[in-house]
Amino acid sequence: MSPRHPRAGARRANDPAGLSWQGYAPIDASIGAQISAAAGDVAEGIRRWQSWTYLAIEQVKNQYRRTVIGPWWLTLQTAAMVSGLAVLFGSIFGQSLSDFLPYIAGGFIGFWLLTGLTGQGASVFVSNASTLISTRQPLSALVFQSATHELLQFGHNLVIVAALVALGLVPLSLKLLLVVPAIAVIVLNGVAIGLWLGPTVARYRDVGPLVVSIMQMLMFFTPVFWRADDVDASGRGVLVTWNPFAHLLNLFRDPLLGEFPSATTWTGVVGVTAINLVLAAWVFSRARSRLPYWVS
Repeated sequence: MSPRHPRAGARRANDPAGLSWQGYAPIDASIGAQISAAAGDVAEGIRRWQSWTYLAIEQVKNQYRRTVIGPWWLTLQTAAMVSGLAVLFGSIFGQSLSDFLPYIAGGFIGFWLLTGLTGQGASVFVSNASTLISTRQPLSALVFQSATHELLQFGHNLVIVAALVALGLVPLSLKLLLVVPAIAVIVLNGVAIGLWLGPTVARYRDVGPLVVSIMQMLMFFTPVFWRADDVDASGRGVLVTWNPFAHLLNLFRDPLLGEFPSATTWTGVVGVTAINLVLAAWVFSRARSRLPYWVS
C-alpha cells in the first residue's frame, strides 16, 4: 500500500487523467505524512468531481429505473408525509395549517437531508468495499459521491418548498437566500461525517446498527414536528441545546419561515462543524491506509 512504486513515475507520465493515482501513505508512516496524504486524497477527490457527480446521478436513475415519473416519487412521498404530519400534529398542538405546514415541511425536508448524509456517510466504505479493494483511487471521492447522491434526492424535495412559496405560505424575501449557505454547511458536515464515521464503521461494525438506531430516535428528539419554544417552556431545552441536528435544522428552516437564525443556532452550527472537521482530519488521515484491510 506504499505510495512508492518503481514504475509510478512512468505510469503518471502516460496517464495524465490520474487513473493510476498513488496516494496511500505507508501504515507505519509518521502522522505528518499521513495528514499530508489525506489532504492530497481530498484534493484529488475534488479534482475528479465530474466522475463522482456522474456516478451519483446514475445511482439516482437506477433507483427508479422502469418507473414512469422516476425520482419524482421522492417528491410525492415527501409531500404526502409532510401533509399528514401537518394535519395530525397541527390539530394536536392547536396550530393553524397555513402556519404549521411550512414549519413541518422545512423540518422534515431538512431532517431528511441530515439523516441521509449521516447514514450514507456511516456506510460509505463498507458498501463500496469491492470498489475500494479492486481499484486505487482517492477514498474521499466515495464520500463526495454519496453526499452528492443525497443532495440530488434532496433537490427533488425542494420542489415542495417552491410550491409553498408559490402559494404564499413561505414568505418571499431576501432572508430566503440564506437557505443556500445553510444547505452548503449541512453538506459540508455530511462530508466530514463520512470521512470520520465511515472509517469508524468499517473498523467497528457494531457502530453501523448503533447509528441507525440513533437516527430513528433523533426524529423525536429534534424539533421536526414540534416547536422548540414549547420544550423550553417546560424546562427541557437541553433536547435542543445539545442536539447538533437541531442547530443545523434551524439554520435551514428559519429562513423559510422568514426569520434569521438565532445566535444560539449559529453558535451550535459553528461548534458542530468544527468538531466534525477536526474528527474528519484526524480519523481519515489515520485510517486511510488501513481501510482496504478493514473492509476485506
